[in-house]
Amino acid sequence: MTTEPAPSPASARRSRNIDQRLATSPPSIGRLTMVELRKMIDTRAGVVLIVVGAVLIGTFGGGAVLFRDAPSIGRITLLAGTPAMLLIPALATLLVTSERSQRTALITDALVPRRARTLTAKLIAVLVSAVLTAALCLLAAVVIGATGPLLTGRAVSWTVDWTAIGWFAAAMIVAALVGAAVGTALLNAPAAIVLVLAWQALIFPLLSAPIIGPVLSWIDFGAVSRFLDGITGDELARALVGVTVWILLPGVLGWIRQLRTEVR
Repeated sequence: MTTEPAPSPASARRSRNIDQRLATSPPSIGRLTMVELRKMIDTRAGVVLIVVGAVLIGTFGGGAVLFRDAPSIGRITLLAGTPAMLLIPALATLLVTSERSQRTALITDALVPRRARTLTAKLIAVLVSAVLTAALCLLAAVVIGATGPLLTGRAVSWTVDWTAIGWFAAAMIVAALVGAAVGTALLNAPAAIVLVLAWQALIFPLLSAPIIGPVLSWIDFGAVSRFLDGITGDELARALVGVTVWILLPGVLGWIRQLRTEVR
């Protein structure tokens, strides 16, 4: 039977120095955020979602040039964002649950003992990814607007309704936060993704139902996207209730659970 050699005094001193530096000067939020953003492309699922999202953004945006007469850059952006609005919650869910599913949370807790800092960095990374996704949709619209007429002969209007684009970005952020909040609360990526995607797929036909539709409209986090056509007091109230149900409640519960649950 062989035994591992004991660490040398120099190695032991280096380990103690590293532990002391981590305890006295933990990594900054900015550095942790960059690490969390990098984790999005460190897994196969994350890479697949990003690649599929990019392809669908180009497909939906290009479809606006093929099948619509004189579409505007703003309209192409909104159409390109349709698949992105579905995929960004899944990407956010994977970000907040990947360490539990891949059993790397112990390493993260050892390097950054303060879980609240890690959770804050994950939240900022989710927000950044949502903004970058909205910007990618706008960039895709510009590229499609420049190259589409050369291929199809259809004219493209270069007008942009920046108010609509702003609400589009806000809806993208809300969708990402929903994925992060539900994922944090459930700590189970498949369950959280299925729940959010199933809701997005079923909510539109159910909203027209005579009895259940009016009730579901008050817990629809997608109500923010309807601000593109203007804001009314009723729509604002519905959006606030939807954000509370889908982001604040699961987010707070998930935050508490993440801080108190023992990592295994």
